[in-house]
Amino acid sequence: MTQTARRRSSMPARPRTLVVATWAVLASLALTGCSALGIESKYDKSASHEFATGTEGKEKKVLPAWVPDEATNITEVVRPTGNERILRMDHTGALPPSCVAMSETGQPTLAELAAGLELEDPAPMQEIAERVDAQYQTPLLAAHWWPTGQENLTTHLCGKWWVSKDSGSLTGYTPELKGIANSILAEQAKAQRSQGN
Repeated sequence: MTQTARRRSSMPARPRTLVVATWAVLASLALTGCSALGIESKYDKSASHEFATGTEGKEKKVLPAWVPDEATNITEVVRPTGNERILRMDHTGALPPSCVAMSETGQPTLAELAAGLELEDPAPMQEIAERVDAQYQTPLLAAHWWPTGQENLTTHLCGKWWVSKDSGSLTGYTPELKGIANSILAEQAKAQRSQGN
C-alpha cells in the first residue's frame, strides 16, 4: 500500500484563520444584499406598502382601482424599476364587476389577458397582443405571504392584475416585462456567482 504525502500549507494557522474569517464575513454580507459588497442591483429592487383599508391605499394613489374599499390588512410589494407588483389583503366580499372570472384557474387565455389589458389601456388588438407577448408570467418578487406558485391559483383578471380569491383573502400580481425580468435574472445569477467565489 502506498501512501500519498499530504501537502502542508505554508500558511501558519493564525493567518489561515483570518483568511477563513474574512471569507465568512464577505459571504454573510453577500447574503444580506449585493450592495453590501459593492454589487449594486439596477433592476432587482423592491419596496413595500401597507394600508389599513382599500380606501386608504387608493386615496394615496398606490393601490389599483379594483381593490375593494372595505378590504383590510393590505400589503403590497412593488418593483420600482419595473411593472411587477404582488398584493395581499383580507376580504370576504365580491370582486368588482371589472374583474372577470377566468375559464381555467391559473391559465388565462390570450383573449382573457388581452381583454384585461384593453380595460386598463385601450389600444389596437395588435398592440394588446404585443403587450401580452412581452409579459414574463412568473412572479420574481417574494414575500412570506406569497407562496411559490401562487399565480397558478389565479381565478380572475382585474385589468392587468392576476387575482386569486379564497374564503377570506385576495392575492394579486402584475407580470413583469420580459426584458426587465431577464435583467433581474441575470443580476441574481451574477450575485450567486459572486457569493460562490
